[in-house]
Amino acid sequence: MKYNEHEIDTIYKENLKNARQRLASLPVAEGREPNMQGLNGWVYEQTIRHCLAEELKMLGLSPVIKEQVPLHRRAKIDLLVGNVAVEIKAKGSFGDDDKKYSGYLDEVKKKGWVYCYLTGSETHPPYRSATKSTFGKRSFFLDEAGDWERFVREVVETIK
Repeated sequence: MKYNEHEIDTIYKENLKNARQRLASLPVAEGREPNMQGLNGWVYEQTIRHCLAEELKMLGLSPVIKEQVPLHRRAKIDLLVGNVAVEIKAKGSFGDDDKKYSGYLDEVKKKGWVYCYLTGSETHPPYRSATKSTFGKRSFFLDEAGDWERFVREVVETIK
């Protein structure tokens, strides 16, 4: 593997800092750095996309990767890698996300996709447990050593 959990976290934090600084340099920002969750999530998604694409390239694979793919009504998939739909969260879930994702699971299956969940961390044990219950072996927590490699292997096995 080219990356591991620690390297991905470092890349994310460096790029988030850079994004805030660059946005602060816009004339309308007058030097004020943005502090919003949407930016954090977008930078994290881009970090995962970049690192995954690099890993797949090293393995001789180049599946089509799409972002914010419509799923059902207003629901969107964060990343679609071939037929692998990936829900990405920088800092875990909020509240009853497991119920929402359980509903999405049926829609994902109807499209012939496989549904994965990847997060940088999940510190609340009940949410972690609920996510594992919903996604099973396709839940990946980058605060667990080896889960990045396990995620990449799952994507590779599924897209082949």
